[in-house]
Amino acid sequence: MRMTSAVPTDVMDVAATPDEPAPAGRIQSLDLVRGFAVLGILAANMVAFALPGSAHRVPTMIEDTFAEKLFWLINLLLVDGKMRGLFTVLFGAGVVLFLEHARAKGGKGWWLQYRRLFWLWVFGSLHFVLFFEGDILLDYAVVGAFLVPILLIRRIPNWGLVALAAALLIWDGWAVTTYFDRNHQKELAVSTGTADVQTAHDYADWREEFESETREALEFDRGANFIEMAQDRHKYDTPISRTTFVIMAYGAGYLGLMLIGAALYRAGFFTGNWNARKVTLWSGVGIAFSLVVALGLGLTIWQSDFAPATTYFYTYAWSPQYRLPMVLGMAGLLVVVTPKLGPTWLGERLSAAGRMAFTNYIAMSVIFPGLFHGWGFGLIAQVPRWGIWLFVFAGWALMLGWSKPWLERYRFGPLEWLWRCLTYWKLFAFRR
Repeated sequence: MRMTSAVPTDVMDVAATPDEPAPAGRIQSLDLVRGFAVLGILAANMVAFALPGSAHRVPTMIEDTFAEKLFWLINLLLVDGKMRGLFTVLFGAGVVLFLEHARAKGGKGWWLQYRRLFWLWVFGSLHFVLFFEGDILLDYAVVGAFLVPILLIRRIPNWGLVALAAALLIWDGWAVTTYFDRNHQKELAVSTGTADVQTAHDYADWREEFESETREALEFDRGANFIEMAQDRHKYDTPISRTTFVIMAYGAGYLGLMLIGAALYRAGFFTGNWNARKVTLWSGVGIAFSLVVALGLGLTIWQSDFAPATTYFYTYAWSPQYRLPMVLGMAGLLVVVTPKLGPTWLGERLSAAGRMAFTNYIAMSVIFPGLFHGWGFGLIAQVPRWGIWLFVFAGWALMLGWSKPWLERYRFGPLEWLWRCLTYWKLFAFRR
């Protein structure tokens, strides 16, 4: 059995070009997977909206209950890093798709793509400063600038892109693990009674600073108004410093995932050219592998009683690497089911949410922080982790509810339209 696409490849996904964004000219699996990812990433972001500082990573910092720990574990298994990884893979596929269509039309695809990335950086900077320090748009714009020249080298085969991705992911894993292992080793020495006086003193100072930062963040988030929160974000981390940090700290991991997405697109993965049974089999294996590893790490953290350095170490060390099989597995299963799921009520709404992923992603950061922070309803640190999922479900209902009706009336999501106009410096028709 082979997955097939009813759309000729020469007219696929005109969202990357200035042509009409007709649904018949799109790769439906990309829209559907993107819709799934934008819903999923809300489940990760909502925890950051609802809990201050490091409390969204260490569940016992606000309330030490079994329910808090259990729902932390559920997020670790099913959400944390997976949706961001899926988005990153899709971004890489989207960049190569944009370049191919621009080249086919005789345009300077690299120049348009860099303009597109510049405006994404602007949007991401505003999102980062005004609404959410966990923004990914700025990160993608920065790393995308390194991806474009690699993709312009047409002679690099898909296996070359994957090999480069593997090297980058290995480097990223080693660097991140080395960074978080410092405090982890101190914590281990203290917990086992083998720490010398200086190590014990250093760890005590670090832990006090760690916990006080979360207490201060909670107090600030409860009392600060919108302008004060934006000023505080800009005070400690500007878009320029964030850009430098992305390049120096974790850009390699992002670039590796983007290269994998580009290679998969070139190989026909998203257009249904791979054997569906094999994709299903290996997707299941990949998802099972990542779940088993995540469960083992989660139980190790639980056994440590959520000691903060241990929690951070096992949360971040080699995390994009062991999550990658699950990321690709989710993408594979969604591609396989697209022909049947796509025409259904849910499939149509997931695809519409995917076509408006930019607008939906930003909209959630505008709506929900106002419910939790002091400048809004002040619910921060007052909703248990199981209750946070009620807000997630509400966000899913909004995205699934408004995206399809909007696209029936308008050609683009509002931010998608603005981004396109700025990229081409041309005013496109908005209403149908």
